[in-house]
Amino acid sequence: MRIRIMLFITLLMLTSSANAQRKKKNVRQPVPTAEELKQKEKMDRMTANTAQVMFIDSFVVNKSDFLSRYILNPEAGKLDTYQKIYNTQRQPNAYVYINELGNRCFLSQENNDGAINLYSSERVDNKWTRQTKLRGINDKQEFKRVNYPFMLGDGETLYFAAEGEEGLGGYDIYTSTYDKDTQRFLQPVNLGMPFNSEANDYMFVIDEYSNIGWFASDRNQPADTVCIYVFVPESRKTYDTEVYTTEQITNFARITSIADTWTDKQKLDQALARLQMTRDRSRQTIQGRDFIFVINDDITYYQLSDFKEPENVRRYHELSSLRATYNKITKALQQARDYWPTAPKDEVDELYSEVVATEERQIELYQSIRDKEKEIRNKEILFLTKNK
Repeated sequence: MRIRIMLFITLLMLTSSANAQRKKKNVRQPVPTAEELKQKEKMDRMTANTAQVMFIDSFVVNKSDFLSRYILNPEAGKLDTYQKIYNTQRQPNAYVYINELGNRCFLSQENNDGAINLYSSERVDNKWTRQTKLRGINDKQEFKRVNYPFMLGDGETLYFAAEGEEGLGGYDIYTSTYDKDTQRFLQPVNLGMPFNSEANDYMFVIDEYSNIGWFASDRNQPADTVCIYVFVPESRKTYDTEVYTTEQITNFARITSIADTWTDKQKLDQALARLQMTRDRSRQTIQGRDFIFVINDDITYYQLSDFKEPENVRRYHELSSLRATYNKITKALQQARDYWPTAPKDEVDELYSEVVATEERQIELYQSIRDKEKEIRNKEILFLTKNK
């Protein structure tokens, strides 16, 4: 009798377990909506095309004053809020970029409906002109909000962040180029991953003079904080699927670990050194130092007002212009060298000629910089000697 009872209980348990498994198998998974399928397809596509980027630093800051943590060379221009630039309590969500010369700015403005768009303005007679909406950016109102503008030194390459259906979520970072012939910006291009995510990604900046890039993201962050990523700007390359696994590329796309991007120690060390120099220069500026220019072993200048020889202020401006041009040419030369291995055969000869000509120009500029520095020093020492 006891054996029968035990068999009955065992059979009952097995039957219950089988029924539970059957029921579990019969549970229908929710069918994804068309919008969810579209988003997944978009994410998969962008993940597969993730750009190779070396991140050299990242830090979490308070979102309310994140701009103060962007350390740029003065030659890269200035970032600020609309309220500070225009001394107003209006436009709390708007931002402004002012170019190096301080005579042109790109700004965002929010209307009464909450829509934000980009505008430009010029400084004439020490006053900003009326803002003009940027043509070609959001003409078709494909974006709900367009914000956080930054213009490269060429005056044509614009970066900004925008919210729209074509993005991954929240603010995505885009770029557009100004077409002088049509006098409007070309169709904006999404920068893709790892710069963009399903969270808010914005305020993309490239300091061409230190070759350091910055952008902010609130991915995986509390509501009141934002993570600022510092990276090395390079020509766009995607990850080789024969070298990296899908999981690795996904981690790169989501910036799971910046240390995983440190594949070139020399490049990393050089970038970190440039970043430190930029930070040191920023601290010197805060302390009343705009630059460092050594006259001799005993005299070093930090401001234009330090120059005693009347023409040396003009000469130093010329020197700054030469340095800026040298940096731009150096960057263009590197981009051409990066493009060389993949260039079509019919472009190789022309590209070779351009590279050779650019290298010659680079050498000339380097020598001009050295000559100008020497001229400034000699003129200053001569003036100081005569006027002891």
